[in-house]
Amino acid sequence: MKKIDLTYEKEEIEEKEKFFFAYLPECKKRQYAGLEAMQIGYNGVSLISEKFGIHEHTARKGKQELMNKVLPPVGKVRQKGGGRKKNFSGEKSDRHFVVHSDIIHCR
Repeated sequence: MKKIDLTYEKEEIEEKEKFFFAYLPECKKRQYAGLEAMQIGYNGVSLISEKFGIHEHTARKGKQELMNKVLPPVGKVRQKGGGRKKNFSGEKSDRHFVVHSDIIHCR
């Protein structure tokens, strides 16, 4: 039986990690960075933040979320209530747009 070599170079693994990290949603990036920082241990947050190009607070927040077992709701990327608030009064906004040929002006 032929033996398969499953060893990879460190640089190759780091390249795959960065590729994988780039396609994660925001909250999963934070948690993955926190997990990697926890695996490294001392100075892990600064090493991971430098490796993935994120702020140290982001990695720390992900680490805290994992330690406190705080996970976002399934299927949600952002928390409920985020974004621009709706105008419930029924009145028109003070801002309106005027279109002239190819230029849009905001008043």
